[in-house]
Amino acid sequence: MSRKWERMVKKNTKVTNARRKKSGSNPISGGVADDSSVFKGRSWLWPLLLVAIGFFCFVAFRSAARQDNLYWVTGASYIFLAVLIYWARRPYLKVGKQSLTSRRFSGERTVEAAQISEIAFSKDAVVIIVQPKNSRWVFTRFYHQFPLEPVKAALKEFANKNAIALKEE
Repeated sequence: MSRKWERMVKKNTKVTNARRKKSGSNPISGGVADDSSVFKGRSWLWPLLLVAIGFFCFVAFRSAARQDNLYWVTGASYIFLAVLIYWARRPYLKVGKQSLTSRRFSGERTVEAAQISEIAFSKDAVVIIVQPKNSRWVFTRFYHQFPLEPVKAALKEFANKNAIALKEE
């Protein structure tokens, strides 16, 4: 199918599903098959900082609060938040036909292929340079714990399909 046709099918499916939802019927299938691949990493630095703050609350406030035990709740809340972020809020890179989607610190970001100026590969990192602000999306093996070999293969295929410059370091 051509890309224009795929966009029309997606748009019409979305409108039809909205109407069916209002009437109480089951939605129809998504229309166009999504051939995107998702690569998940693991965020560990922010949860580690939250665990350290939780233990600091346990140690620092224990002597100050002789009768009030709320410092236990505070410290445990920080540690629970760290566990929740570590297991539930995983960074990911979704490689579609014409776009890349990633979970950034402020939320999910999608970049079209026309906005990407270059994709650079190094031994332990993948750098995607986004055109409007010349910003960089960096995915590393150490910090983000991404499986870089499948990511590199998918991004090479994406770059070849959309005529994006590749740079090997």
